[in-house]
Amino acid sequence: MIDPEQAQLRMIAGGDGIIYSVQADGRLLGYRHLGWETGDATWANGGIGTELDDGGWHHYETVLAAADGQLFAFAGDGSVRWFRYLHDDEKWAPGGGAVIGTGFDGYGQIFGGWDGVIYAVDGNGDLYWFRYLAGDGSAGPQAWANGGKAALIKSDVRLYLRFVADQDGVLYGIRQGASLDWFRYLGDSGQGGPKAWANDGNPVQLSFGGWTEEFQRDVTAAGGVLYSVFIDRADPPGPDDKLNWFRLLNWQDIPLNGTANFAASFGRVVGSGWTTCRTANLQAHTDRPSAKRDENIDVAVSSTLGECTASLLRVTGPLPTGGTVVWGPEPIEPRLQLLRPGYRRTGTGWDADLTIALDGLASGFYVVELGGPLGMRRYAPLVIRPVTPAEPIAVLLPFLSHNAYNTWGGHAQYTWDEHPSRRFVPLHRPSANLRLREHGAVDARWLSDLFLLRWLAANNLAYDCYQDLDLHQDGDWLGEYRALVIGTHPEYWTQTMRARLVDYLNGGGRLIYTGGNGIYESVDLVDGDTVAVHRDATGIRALYQLQGKPETDVLGVAFGGEYMTFLPYQVEVEHPFLEGTGLDVGDQFGDAGYNYAASGWEMDQTTGTNADVTVIARGLQQGGGAHLSVFEKPNGGWVFAAGSLSFNGALDDPVLSKILRNVFDAALG
Repeated sequence: MIDPEQAQLRMIAGGDGIIYSVQADGRLLGYRHLGWETGDATWANGGIGTELDDGGWHHYETVLAAADGQLFAFAGDGSVRWFRYLHDDEKWAPGGGAVIGTGFDGYGQIFGGWDGVIYAVDGNGDLYWFRYLAGDGSAGPQAWANGGKAALIKSDVRLYLRFVADQDGVLYGIRQGASLDWFRYLGDSGQGGPKAWANDGNPVQLSFGGWTEEFQRDVTAAGGVLYSVFIDRADPPGPDDKLNWFRLLNWQDIPLNGTANFAASFGRVVGSGWTTCRTANLQAHTDRPSAKRDENIDVAVSSTLGECTASLLRVTGPLPTGGTVVWGPEPIEPRLQLLRPGYRRTGTGWDADLTIALDGLASGFYVVELGGPLGMRRYAPLVIRPVTPAEPIAVLLPFLSHNAYNTWGGHAQYTWDEHPSRRFVPLHRPSANLRLREHGAVDARWLSDLFLLRWLAANNLAYDCYQDLDLHQDGDWLGEYRALVIGTHPEYWTQTMRARLVDYLNGGGRLIYTGGNGIYESVDLVDGDTVAVHRDATGIRALYQLQGKPETDVLGVAFGGEYMTFLPYQVEVEHPFLEGTGLDVGDQFGDAGYNYAASGWEMDQTTGTNADVTVIARGLQQGGGAHLSVFEKPNGGWVFAAGSLSFNGALDDPVLSKILRNVFDAALG
C-alpha cells in the first residue's frame, strides 16, 4: 500500500527513455518514454509501469542506473548492492543483490551509475570518483577501477546542493540559489585536475533558477534529457505529480562562454502520477516542537517498512560525535498513515505511534531517531526545555525559520506557487532539511546551529534550551537569564517574540546573535500555534522594516550587502571583545569554515546613524560585508551581532572562537 501523495521514493533514468521508479512500498517499476527525443507524451504500455520487482527496494537510500540495465542500490550502512535487469529478456541477471562495495556511508551525496561510474561528495565538499568494472555482481579490488579506492577529481563543490549525472561524464549541478550548472568530466580512470574536465572544470550556467526543492520534487537525466517532477503552482495546489521533459541539444559540449541550446518544447509535461517523497518509507514528527523535562512527548510515525526502532538522542554538535543516546533503541511496529486532505495547510493528521517519557532529561536539543533496515536513519527534532530556568544562558533555536525552509510536502514559504495569498506552513510534519552531519554542501539551517552547540560544549558553557514558540507562548522565563543566544538564521519572529525581546534588552538583558538576516520578517501562528502563516493577503512578504520596525531597532544591524560571497573580517577598532586575540586594527580573521569564510552568504550591516552601535570588524566584500558589532542598550543591556550566516561554520578558527568566548564572558560577568 502506498499514499497517492507520496507514491515513489525516487525515479532513475536508464537511457533511451527508460525510467525506473522506486515505489514507497518497495516495488520497482519500469517505464519507457517513447517520446524521449521529441518530448511527445507517448509511452510504452500506455504509460503504465511494468513491475520489475515486487519488493525490498525501499530498504535503500539511493539507487543509480547504467544504460545496460545495471542498478546500484546504496544502503544506510554504506554497502552497495548490484542488480541487472535484462530488458530484452524481461528478467533479472543472476547474482542480483550481491554486495559489491562498502564504506559509502561516509559521503553526503552519491550519484552517477552510467558506465559503472559512481560519484560521491564527502563531508568536506570534495568530489570523488569510483568505477565498477566487473558488471556481473562480483566484488573485490579487481572488480573496481583503482582497486576500489576513491579518486579525488574535484575539490570543493560546497556551493552545489545536489548533482545529477548524465551519460558521457556530464554532470548537472544544482547550485545554492536554484541555478543549474553544467560540467563534464573527461577522465577515464579517476584523474583529477583542470585538464580532466571540460572548460578546466569551470561551470556553464544553463538556467538561472527553478531547480532546488522549492520548485521540483525530483530530477533525473539521460542523454541530454532531464525529467523533473515540478511543484504544482495552482491555488490551492493539486498533487505534485507532473513529469516535465527538457532536452539539452548541446549537452555533450558547451564552451565556457556558450549558452544552453534547449529544445523548443522546454519544460513540456509528458506524464502525471509521479508524486515523490524521499522519506515516504520511514518518517516521523513530534506532537509539538518542545516539552518540559517532566512531560511526555508523542511521536507520529508513518512507514512502509513494517518494523523499525526508535531512540532519543541528545545532540550537542554534528553527528556522529555530537549525539548521545538517552533512551532506546526500542522496537516499534509503525504503519503507513495516509496524509489527510489539506495536509499542506494543516499538517499530516497522523496519529501517535510512540510516547516517550522525558523523565528529567537535561534541557537541550534532541532528535527522535528512527532506525530501519540496512542502517537506515531518519530524525525528528525536539527541544527539551527546563521546568524552571537553571543555567545563566538560554539558547533559542530558530524553529520557525527552519520550518519556513522545510520543503517536506512541497509547499512552504519559498516554493514557487506565487499566487497572491498568505502561506500556511504547518509545524506538524517531518523535516526535509534536518541534516545532522557535515554533508559537503553549504548549510545555514540546522547544521550551522549544531556548530554553535558544539562550540558551547567545547567551551563548557552550560545552557537551557528553548525554541521559538516557547518565547511566543510564554515570556516570563526570559528575564531569568543573563544572556539569550539566537542562532544562525533567526529570520522569522512573531510580533510577540519581538516585543518580549525588546523588553528584555531594555531591562538590561544581553543578546548574543551569532547569525545573519535575523528578525527580518513577521510570522503569525494559528490553529493552536500549530501552523505558521507567512506574507499578507496579497502575497507580499511581511518585512518588519515595512511595518516601521526595522531590525536595527533591536539588533543594531539589518540585512544587506552582497549575497553568496565569502571573505574574512577586518578589524575596524580596538575593543575588549578582541582581548587575547593578538588582533590590531587592519588585521583580518575568519578566512575559512564549513560555509567558507566567516563573513558571507547573507549579511547584516549597520546604517551608520546610531551612535550606540560600534562596528568592531567588517567583512571585506566590496559591496558590503558583515558588520561584527555591539549595540549598547539601556540599563547595561547590549547586543553582540556577528552579522553573517557563515559565522558559526567558522568557529574552528581560534581567533573567531576567542572573540565569541570574550562575548560570553562579558555577558556572564
